Amino acid sequence: MRDRIFSGQDVEDALAVAAATLGLLRGDLRYVVLDKGTPAGRGLKPTPAQVAVLLQDPKQEAARPGPRREEVQVPADPQGGLRATLRALAEAGLDLETEIEEGEDAVVVHLRGRDLSFFLGTDGKGEVFRAFEHLLQRMYGAALQPRILRLAGEGFRERRDAALAEEARRIAAEVREDGRPRTLEPQNAYERRVVHVALQDEPGVKTYSVGEGMERRVTVAPVGGEEPPAGSEAPRESRDDRAE
Repeated sequence: MRDRIFSGQDVEDALAVAAATLGLLRGDLRYVVLDKGTPAGRGLKPTPAQVAVLLQDPKQEAARPGPRREEVQVPADPQGGLRATLRALAEAGLDLETEIEEGEDAVVVHLRGRDLSFFLGTDGKGEVFRAFEHLLQRMYGAALQPRILRLAGEGFRERRDAALAEEARRIAAEVREDGRPRTLEPQNAYERRVVHVALQDEPGVKTYSVGEGMERRVTVAPVGGEEPPAGSEAPRESRDDRAE
């Protein structure tokens, strides 16, 4: 998949621009709202809304009607691009502090501040947080390989990882009980890796990934059961679930 950013007077206007540019229906767009924009008032200039539209891979896009898409290029300076993207958050008016931690295995972007709640959501599930992480991975993840790119925010990652591992073990218990494989909801590469690691020592079950792009997901199956379908990959046989 690829991502493109579109602007408009408000979110709906930005989505209308995206749909017209990409030759897609408004309802077919998969997007993340980066900035809702602000109207003019009391001497203040209006600021445009921005959305990041998540696009299918070039082969899938070629089959759709519409204008020719531009090719995605790996940034020559991913760290510089990453810093510029994070600065854009502050320029958009979000009260956030950002820090980039570079290690041997991972580049971790830490988010702190009052507006972190915008990313975590009122339900604490962090849908915007995970969508923003996916966007950063698509923009800079390939250039940073073999290190993985992760987003962290005041314990959210740790809580999310623990919840994923607990859910994975619960599903593994069900698979052992009735011998029927289960396929989890779509997850990003980091989340799939958490599931693989959580279940790697669980008796009686095996895991593998199936699907493409944002629809890629983990299947938990009984050991000795049916072989994985063609095109699926076990975690130790592929780097797919280490970095996308």
